[in-house]
Amino acid sequence: MKQSDVLDSKLIKGMLSPGSLDRISKLILLREVDSTNSLLQKELNAGLGPVLVCAADQQTAGRGRSGKIWHSPLSKNIYLSISWEYALPYNKLEGLSLAIGVVVLDSLISYGYPKLKLKWPNDILFGDAKLAGILVEIIGGANSSLKIIVGVGINVKMSAKQGSVIERSWTDLSSISHKSPPSRNELIAKLVDHLIDLFLSYPEKGFSYWRDSWNARDSFIGKNAKIISNGEILSGISRGVDSKGRLILDSSEGLLFIAAGDLSLRES
Repeated sequence: MKQSDVLDSKLIKGMLSPGSLDRISKLILLREVDSTNSLLQKELNAGLGPVLVCAADQQTAGRGRSGKIWHSPLSKNIYLSISWEYALPYNKLEGLSLAIGVVVLDSLISYGYPKLKLKWPNDILFGDAKLAGILVEIIGGANSSLKIIVGVGINVKMSAKQGSVIERSWTDLSSISHKSPPSRNELIAKLVDHLIDLFLSYPEKGFSYWRDSWNARDSFIGKNAKIISNGEILSGISRGVDSKGRLILDSSEGLLFIAAGDLSLRES
């Protein structure tokens, strides 16, 4: 590991915008943690916040959606979480996790990475291989103020041996470009800046502002797909997402609007 890629609070703060620095309550950098999302939840429960940022070299219990494990080997990838607070009801934040996906993807594209796509609801792919994932957790009632924790995992440089336990096709930044990936400090600073900008503007803009950008990057749009949700399988053609971030599935029963589930291509 190059010295320049050691997680360094001074380097990260030096690359953050003044606006982000003013808003961040606490920046936490750790060599090892069970889960950056779980740590921020504990910090929020202790009354810290509202804007906390945590990054770690390694997670021992990294989490993805639906209780899945996010493989997190030492000092190779981005394991980042950021918290935010909204004095809004839950329905005002519909589609936020998808907008976050667009922001993370655009942050990576700004470094010249080509042909990245989104998989509903919150994976970033290169071809059919998973490059990054997003986990959004919300604390609070449906009609009360809400605390959100956004976890972002990005494979930066991971050996085949380290990734051998992953049960699906995966890739990393070092494999999809001939140039070296940006340092993790630089990438963390850029992601935090862009996410804070998104959080600030989202109540006014809503997901409708991000919908076209999401659909333009949708890896499944126009393809035969199946949705697996609560043990039920729904098949049809994916037509992108609506203004609430719901997947539109063109099925034999007509258009279906899916709010949650696992999307996969239907076998031919």
